Amino acid sequence: MKYIYSFLLFSLVCGGLFAQVKVSGKITDASKSPVTLAVVNLQQQHSEQIRAVQTDSLGMFYFTDVDNGDYYLTITYTGYQKTEIKLNLRHDTTLFITLTDLITRLNEVTVTASKPSVENRSDKLVYNVSTSATSAGADALTVIGRVPGVKVGDNDLGIVGKGGVKVMVNERLVQLAGTDLLRYLRSLSASQLASIELIKNPGANYDAEGNSGLINITLKHSKKQGYSGSVQINDKQWLHKPTTVFGTSNYWWFNASGGINYNSAKLSAYASVNIDHDHELEGFETDIYYPKQTWLQTDTGNYRYHNLNFIAGADYRLSSKVTVGINYQGGKNIYDGSDHVNNPIINNSTGAIDSTLRTYATYHPVAISNAVNLHGTIKLDTAGAKLLLNADYFNYYRTDRSDFESNTYLANGSLNAASRNRYHDTNKQDINIYTFKADAVVPAKYARFAFGGKLSFINNYSNAFYYKKTVNDSLRYDDNLSNEFTYTENTQSVYGSISREDGKWKYQAGLRVERTETKGFSHTLNQTTVNNYTKLFPSATVSYQAGVDHILSLNFGRRVNRPTFWNLNPFKSLFTVYSYGEGNPYLQPEYNTNFEFSHTYKNRLTSAIFLNVTNSGFNNVTIARPDTNLVYTTPLNFIKTYRVGVSENYSMQLLSWLDNNNQFTFYHTDAKSALNAVKNVSGFGAYIATNNNIYFNADKSFSCAVNFWYQFPEIDHVGRSDAYYKLDLGLKASVFKKKFDVSFVINDVFRSSASAVTTIVNGVRQKYTNFQINRYALVGISYRFGNSQNKAEKQDTGNQEEKGRIH
Repeated sequence: MKYIYSFLLFSLVCGGLFAQVKVSGKITDASKSPVTLAVVNLQQQHSEQIRAVQTDSLGMFYFTDVDNGDYYLTITYTGYQKTEIKLNLRHDTTLFITLTDLITRLNEVTVTASKPSVENRSDKLVYNVSTSATSAGADALTVIGRVPGVKVGDNDLGIVGKGGVKVMVNERLVQLAGTDLLRYLRSLSASQLASIELIKNPGANYDAEGNSGLINITLKHSKKQGYSGSVQINDKQWLHKPTTVFGTSNYWWFNASGGINYNSAKLSAYASVNIDHDHELEGFETDIYYPKQTWLQTDTGNYRYHNLNFIAGADYRLSSKVTVGINYQGGKNIYDGSDHVNNPIINNSTGAIDSTLRTYATYHPVAISNAVNLHGTIKLDTAGAKLLLNADYFNYYRTDRSDFESNTYLANGSLNAASRNRYHDTNKQDINIYTFKADAVVPAKYARFAFGGKLSFINNYSNAFYYKKTVNDSLRYDDNLSNEFTYTENTQSVYGSISREDGKWKYQAGLRVERTETKGFSHTLNQTTVNNYTKLFPSATVSYQAGVDHILSLNFGRRVNRPTFWNLNPFKSLFTVYSYGEGNPYLQPEYNTNFEFSHTYKNRLTSAIFLNVTNSGFNNVTIARPDTNLVYTTPLNFIKTYRVGVSENYSMQLLSWLDNNNQFTFYHTDAKSALNAVKNVSGFGAYIATNNNIYFNADKSFSCAVNFWYQFPEIDHVGRSDAYYKLDLGLKASVFKKKFDVSFVINDVFRSSASAVTTIVNGVRQKYTNFQINRYALVGISYRFGNSQNKAEKQDTGNQEEKGRIH
C-alpha cells in the first residue's frame, strides 16, 4: 500500500509540474488593424515574476510553458490606454484584444502619450524628429546627422565603425549618391519628416544596397479626422569666424514650410511645401607634402541656395480588402555661386613661398527632381495574408555651367602672364529610374512566409563640355577634357524569407538573389564597358528570451555598395590647372558581410559585439606626381577591410522629466591595400554620443535639448582621421493650447564638427580637411490648425504594415 500511495503522490506532483498551457492572442486597434510591438506582460497572482513579449507585425503574441493558475495579462503601447485582463488558466487560451486610443479631454486640451526622441529596438533605431527641440527648422540632412551613431561625411553617410549606408524615403531607395544625395536631402524640411529609422540588419525583402544598413526617412501623414495642417517659418544666421568673409558677414538662411491633411473613412489626402533661401559658405583644404615643396590648397565656396520642394498624395480604401494610393515628390533647387581656390607652394628648405596658384570659378547648378509612386494593398484573408504592389518613377535632371580661370603668381606677388588658363564648361545629368515591386506575406500555422520580386531599370545620360577661352574671349572646344557618357543598369531580384516563434526562440532567415546588368558608353572615347553579375545576399536573425528582462540576438547579413554614376563616368573635372578628378568606368561594386551578437536588458541597455568584412572596397585615390606637380583623383577597387568592435546603447527611463539616450562604440580597423602606392593601415577608433530632451513642466510643453557626440581618431578607408566633435543646443515651447511652437537652436556650438583625414600615396603625405561651416543660430515658429481628434481608422498604404511605410 505504501508504494501505491507513493505512486499516487508522485503522479499528482508530476501532474502539477507538467500541467502547462499556452497563451496566445492577437492585438488590434479600433479599426481591426494589427498593433505591432505592443508590450504584453503576463504575471501570476501573488508572484513578482513577470514574463514579457512584444507583438509581431501581425499583432500576435505567444507564451508557452505557462503553469496553471490565476494571472494578470497587461498590454501597453504608446498612444493607447493600458489594458489589463484577469485570466484563470487551465488549458490553452487564445485571446483577441482591441486597444482603445489614449485621448483625455480637459477644457478642450488633448493630452496624449509622447514618444521618446530615440527608440532603440532590436531590429532598428528610430529617431522621432518632432520630439527633439534641435530638429526645429532643420533640413533632413542635418537631422540625419543627429541620429546617434550616424555620420554625415563630405560626400556620404555612414554608421560609426561599420561603413556606408544607403537612404530610402518611405521605403523606396533613393538612387543618388555623393553631392547629389546630400543636396537632395537638404531639400526636405524636418517639418515634413515623421521619423528616421536606422535599419541595422535589413532582411531579404529590402534592397541589398548599403554596406552596413539602411536609413529610412518616413514622411509625415497626419491621422487626425477631417482637416488639419501646420505652417512654419525659420530664420537662421551663420556664425562664422572670422565674421566677415568675401567682404560681408551677411550669411543667412530663411525657410518656410506648410502642410495640410484630410482624412475620412475611405480617403486620406495630404500635401506639403517647403521653401528655402540662403547665403552660405562651404569648402575644404587639401595639403600635399612633396619632398621639396608643400602645396596648401584651400577651396572656399560662396553660394546662394534656392529650394522649392513639394509632396502630395492620397490613399483610397476601395473595400475592406483593397487600398490604393499615389504619392508625388518633386522640387527644384539652385546653387548659384563661386569657388575661390588659393594654393601657395612653399619651399621646404627655406620655408618661403615659391609661387601661388589662384583659381576662381563660377557655378550655376540647377537640379529638378520628380518622383511618382503608385501603390496598392490587397488583403487575401483575415489571417493577415496580403499582396503589396508598388510602381515607381524617379527623374533627376541637373544642369550646370561654369567659368574657370587659373593664374600663377611669382614669389614677389607678380602675375606670370604665361600661366593664365581660362575655360567655360557646361554639364548635364539626366537620370530616369523605373521600378516595379511585388511583395506577398503569408502567415501559416507554424511560421510566417514572405516572398517577392523587383525590377529596376536605370538610364543615365551625362556630359561635360569644356571650351578653352582664347585671348579675345572666343571659345575653342577642348576634346581632351570633354566627355559624353550614357549608362544603363538593369537589376532583377527575387527573395524569400521565413520567420517563426517557438516559445522563447525567434527565428528569421531570408535569401535575396540579384541579377545586375550594366553598360557604360563614352561617346567621346567611343568606349563601351559591360558588367553582368548575379549575387546572393543571405540574412538571418536568431533571438532568445533568456529571462523576463534579457534578450539575446545573433544577426548576419551580406550587402553591396554599387559605384555612383559619376564615379563610373570617365570624364575629367578641373579643380585647378594642375589638379582634376576623373571617373573610372571599370569600377566594381564592393561587398560587405556583417555579424553582430547582442544582449538587450529591459529594452534599455543593448550591448553588442560586431564584425564587418568589406571585399573589393573602393575609394577615391589622389595621386600626386612630384616630377610634374600634376594631381589627379580617381576611384579604385583596392581595399579589403576587417572591423571588429563593441557597442553600448543605453536609454535612461528613470526620470519623467528626462528623455535620454547614450551610445558608445569602440572598434579596431584593419585595412589591406592591393595597391603598391598605398600601404596597409590599422588602428583603433571610438565614438560617444548622448541625446537629451529635458522637460521643464508636467505636460512637456517647455523643453530643451542637449545633443553631443565625439569621434575619436580612427581609420577612414586607408587614411587616419583626426578627432572631431559636435554640440547642439535647443529650446522649444508649445503655447496657446499647444497650437504654436517657438524654437531656438544653436547648431555646432564650438564649430568643431569638421573632419580631417591623412593618407600616404606613393610616399607622399596628403591631408584633406573638410571645413564645412556648420555653426548657426536659428529661431523658428510653427502653427498647427484643424481638427485635433485622431482618426478612428488606420489606412493601409503600400507596404505600410509590414515595413512601416507612412505617407
